[in-house]
Amino acid sequence: MNKLVKIPVVAAGAGAGLFAVSIVVYYFNLDMRLIEALHPYLSKWYDHIERRPFNPPKEVF
Repeated sequence: MNKLVKIPVVAAGAGAGLFAVSIVVYYFNLDMRLIEALHPYLSKWYDHIERRPFNPPKEVF
């Protein structure tokens, strides 16, 4: 196959494949299921972060 034909065909196939994967992830809500599975581990890490107290900004008026 000619290179001028092969490159766009491969790029179009890769784009169609990525689009199909994104539709499957959206349809089955896989991103939120993954975050739900990782939430206990992320919470342990996040809760150990030292935080400084919040001081609201002073009014300028």
